[in-house]
Amino acid sequence: VALDLLARLPLDSIQTYEALVPTNPIFYKACTSGVAYCLGDFISQIYQGKDFSNLDLPRSLRSGIAGFIGHGPLCHYWLLFMETYLDFGGAWWATGIKVTADLTVWSIFLNAAYSMIIGVLQFRSPIEVFKDVKVTLWPSLRSAWRFWPFVHTVSFSHAVPLDLKLLWVDCMEVIWVTILSKVANEDKNKRLEETGDLSAIEDVTADLSVSPPMEIELVREQEMDNLSFELPTKVLQACWPLIAMWPVLYAGYQVEVMLGLVHS
Repeated sequence: VALDLLARLPLDSIQTYEALVPTNPIFYKACTSGVAYCLGDFISQIYQGKDFSNLDLPRSLRSGIAGFIGHGPLCHYWLLFMETYLDFGGAWWATGIKVTADLTVWSIFLNAAYSMIIGVLQFRSPIEVFKDVKVTLWPSLRSAWRFWPFVHTVSFSHAVPLDLKLLWVDCMEVIWVTILSKVANEDKNKRLEETGDLSAIEDVTADLSVSPPMEIELVREQEMDNLSFELPTKVLQACWPLIAMWPVLYAGYQVEVMLGLVHS
């Protein structure tokens, strides 16, 4: 009986969440993003070598507040907008339009909003925060395109109900932070073994108001001597996932038709 209850717990929790969200969607989605961002920052710090004696808990709290105030409510309206205006009657290619819009225009806006909220919580000048946004614009897009195009082929498909889309995205955000943190930590250890020099590794993000994934990515690129804030001449090297996702979208759509989730 105990094993059966344990096995049913995730599904029961998701069903309970799905039933609660319509009663107060902005609040529950804000809570979802708040927890995800706080946890993501906590994981980021752990993988950077910090322990419970020197963890920056106020930083994790600020990240959680930014998720609660910004990411959750803003994404609630963004998802509604896409479902209303970018669904195109459920066409298979509509998901690709949503993914592209999300990972370009919306990603730029959301990163800026996050930086502004963190900047306010740190009592930083808006001018300084705006400079952060400009400096990290390309690195944030480049980082997002490495992971999110294929994740969002599921996020914005009909396989995930509208009220569960943000929960799915926030869970993937935590996984992405964990992957980035693990890779960055391995790269740091490799660099240490090869050169014994880890000087200035933390300096690149010390004064930037950026999200946990962006911070990890910038530190990692600095460690590997590959940090660039400039748009490369060969943009296809960075945006190939946005192109490669289209066959995946079509295959996913065919699966949805087979399952009866959409009608061709």
